[in-house]
Amino acid sequence: MDVYLVGGAVRDTLMNLTVTEKDYVVVGATEQEMLDAGYRTVGRDFPVFLHPDTQEEYALARTERKTSPGHTGFVCHASPEVTLEEDLLRRDLTINAIARSGAGELIDPLGGQADIAAKSLRHVSVAFMEDPLRVLRVARFYSRFYHLGFTVHPDTTELIVKMVNEGQMAELTAERIHGELDKALNTKDPAIFFDYLRLVGAHEFLWPELTNHDIDNLRQLSSTNIPSPQIETCFAGLTMNLDSKRLTALCQRLKCSNNRTETSGLVAKFLAQWILLNELDAEEIISLLQQTDAFRKRARFDAFNEICATISHDKTLAASWGHFLDLVSNVRASDIDTGETGPALGTAIREKQTKLVEADISNNE
Repeated sequence: MDVYLVGGAVRDTLMNLTVTEKDYVVVGATEQEMLDAGYRTVGRDFPVFLHPDTQEEYALARTERKTSPGHTGFVCHASPEVTLEEDLLRRDLTINAIARSGAGELIDPLGGQADIAAKSLRHVSVAFMEDPLRVLRVARFYSRFYHLGFTVHPDTTELIVKMVNEGQMAELTAERIHGELDKALNTKDPAIFFDYLRLVGAHEFLWPELTNHDIDNLRQLSSTNIPSPQIETCFAGLTMNLDSKRLTALCQRLKCSNNRTETSGLVAKFLAQWILLNELDAEEIISLLQQTDAFRKRARFDAFNEICATISHDKTLAASWGHFLDLVSNVRASDIDTGETGPALGTAIREKQTKLVEADISNNE
């Protein structure tokens, strides 16, 4: 059997970028030979194995043929007779279709190195059209390499427009869309992802709630040094001007996590008030903390607080909000000695919290 390093690791090495993971193709082997060598199988749709020591992925060379709509509608053929060149031909972009042998020899039958030099994102073949997820992948690679001067080859854009016009985007599941979205939001220029999808006509199918203004908000936000987790900050910045109805519709269609849905909802609803902290009185401060459920869901509030600080470029406000929450969080029913119960007790607790904030503001004037 022959083993080749393929895909992103080869591409990123040639581009002098950090390699984060390695994938290998095995030519001339059977599944049983891989198992006998100690590899563990993990692929359900085609033969993929984990190396017994490094846990890196090794896939048998294969060909693919689309037989029905959707990402499960492919027939994969893996056998010792499948060549490396045949395996590379099924990939999406030429820059992702370069292999390197164990001796260091580059195998590049589709011109990936030339496209890296030309800074061009170009499809491998017309088989590109068999999977509409590649529309999002091209947009994502464009956003990732935009700062390096890469562009999408006109022929590839023409192919993508044809795919969109044929309605192929409807084949994509929410999970696949969401996966590419998250990867794009973690790039240096995530707004380019949305720009390109609008250019090719996919925007209206994917996220019609978003406007050019929303994308420009993301562009401005990503031009700053965004602290981790960038993905959640970028999503909240992208959607911060959406009303509750549109934001809920977007999150439900993309099957966002409850945490993302709730946190981005808080940013959209309360960012403007959060920014005005120094103009709020004690009652208004306590009101915002209650409305964001900060006392019961501190971790979520901390995430909201950090995102607001990044969007507004004001870390001091985040520190102040955190300080006020710390100040009043420990007020308990046992601290109230007037005998109230039920709603009256809640009112008494809020009054005590308000007095603590009033006193703190007075001491710092």
